[in-house]
Parts: sequence; C-alpha cells; structure tokens
Amino acid sequence: MQQILRGSELFSELSEETLDRVGRLFRKVVFPAGQVICREGDPGDSMFFIRRGRVAVLRDMGWGERELGTMGENEVVGEMALISDETRSATVRTLEETECFELGNDSFDALLEQEPAFAQQVARYMTKRFSALTRRTSDELLGAYRALMFAIADLTDSRDPETGAHLERTRNHCTALAEKLSRRPRYRDAIDHGFLESIYHVSPLHDVGKVAIPDAILLKPGRLDTGEFAVMKTHTTAGAAAFAKVLEQSDTPLFRMAHRICLHHHERWDGSGYPAGLSGDAIPLEARIMSFADVYDALRCRRVYKPPMSKEETAGEIRRSAGAFFDPEMTEVFLDNIRIFEEIHDRYQD
Repeated sequence: MQQILRGSELFSELSEETLDRVGRLFRKVVFPAGQVICREGDPGDSMFFIRRGRVAVLRDMGWGERELGTMGENEVVGEMALISDETRSATVRTLEETECFELGNDSFDALLEQEPAFAQQVARYMTKRFSALTRRTSDELLGAYRALMFAIADLTDSRDPETGAHLERTRNHCTALAEKLSRRPRYRDAIDHGFLESIYHVSPLHDVGKVAIPDAILLKPGRLDTGEFAVMKTHTTAGAAAFAKVLEQSDTPLFRMAHRICLHHHERWDGSGYPAGLSGDAIPLEARIMSFADVYDALRCRRVYKPPMSKEETAGEIRRSAGAFFDPEMTEVFLDNIRIFEEIHDRYQD
C-alpha cells in the first residue's frame, strides 16, 4: 500500500510511518465491469486508488454521456471532490473488473486532524491545483469572454428571433455528431476533447450575424424574395466580422472556431452554398457539423412558410442530400445515430 501511495502527489512526501497509518484506513473494493464507481452530481464522500483495471470518465451532455478519458492502474479517482467537499464533476464507470482502494470521508477528516504532515500536504496540493487553474482562466478565458462581450455589444440595437430551444437543440446536435464522428478514422485526429468542448460552447453563436439584418426581412411572416434572401445571406459575413473584432483582441482556438462557423455554416458539399462557395473538405469541419445541426432542426420544426417534417421524412430528405448539401460520410454517421438527434429534438421544445 505504501508503494501505491508514494505514486500519488497527494501522499508522496509523507514519512513511511505516516504512510503506514494512512494505508490502514483504506479498504479494498472490487467493481465488476460496467459498474458506476461514482456518479456526476453525487456528494464527494470518498476517493479511490485504482489497483488494477480500467475506468471511463464520463460527463452528461444532455443527449447522453460523453467520454472525457480513461484511467488505469495507480491513478486516483475523486480526490478533488473529497478534498473540496463538492459534488462529483463526472461519472466514473468501470470498463472491466476493477480493484480499488477506497478512502472514505470520515477517515479523510480524521487524517487531517491527526496527521499534521498530511494536512500540510493537502494544502500544498490544493494551492498548486488552484494556482494552475487561476492562471489559465485569468489569461485566456477571461480575456476571451471580455472580447466576446465587446463584439456582441456592438450589435445590441438589433435582435435575433431564434428561440433558446433552437440554440439548445443545435448545440447538442453539434456535440453529439462531433462525438460520433471522432470514432471514425477520417475524423479521429481532428476531433479531440478540446474540439468537442469548443463546439458545444460556440455553436449557439452561429447566427449572431442575424442581429444585423433589418427587421422587415428577419421577421417577415413568409418566404423571402430574391433580393431579401440576398440580404439575409449577409448574416454569415456579419457574424464573421464580429468575431474578426474578437480575434484582434483575443486570438484563441475557441474564437477561431466561432469565426469559421459563423462564416461557413451555409456552405454546401457540392459548392452551391454561400458566402464563399466552398466545396468538400475545403469547408471547415465545424461548419459542416453546424450545417447538419441547423438543417436538421429546420426540417423538424414549423416555420411560417412550412409545416414540420416527420422523423421519417427528415431522414429521407437528409439521405437524398448526401453528396450535395452534406459530406457523405458525415451523413452516414448522422443516419446511423439518428435516434440520438430525435431524442435531443424531443427534449428541447419551444
């Protein structure tokens, strides 16, 4: 047990005598394959050292669980929730039979009271973790969000008629589709954890440029004529221009993705879209994903100029559009997992 504890930053600097006392407070537990060790949102009442086996770390995304990563032998699960007395930030489920050593909340509190060396080590550990978090958030994220607020403030005299439910549906459609694509060899290297997090957060801004469209066109209760549609199409370049201002102040991957989505989410696989007439893989991946989410939602929902399509009609329309509107392989992945997108549609209603 001492050897296992030595491998943890939380226990590594303790004396052998203290480690021996700490080790006696752990109990061995064995979890069968597929069992939840701890669940997102539950109290952080224990931590686990993985002795053997593998686990998946999962987060609820609304449409289902997304795997954040895996952990294995000699890694620690749940220490931050236990130390900070907060709820679990993720679910941990075994991928195979897994043996762990568990330290419960009562034993942890007793250690803090009875072992000054351990209390000091916990304090150093927490300081290190929070210092790293503070540096990251203050430098990049805080600056990025300030720049975003500046760009949006520039457009506050107009308004976007889309509902919050539309934005919730499309952001979850995007994340679900991206997660499924990440399992395909063609997309595996392009779609990582950072990509999934970014597309979830920035996809609701895909139509931000619509706030620059005159109300007479944006709110027209019927189909647009040719001239009106030409004006409506400028929402792509207006949104991209807003994010160009953001990038001047905070050039981050998050906002570069937002810029590409705003500009290119109406491009088509065959080159017949707008504003640039891009085709095939020249269309940024995140824009192709956003296009799928936006079109699917438009087909399933009622508009002033059309009734909603049924699930079956929508699937047929998307299948017919493969190779014209949509990336053919992306269409295949979408249709293979269409139940997920139907569930998202039903969950987030206007």
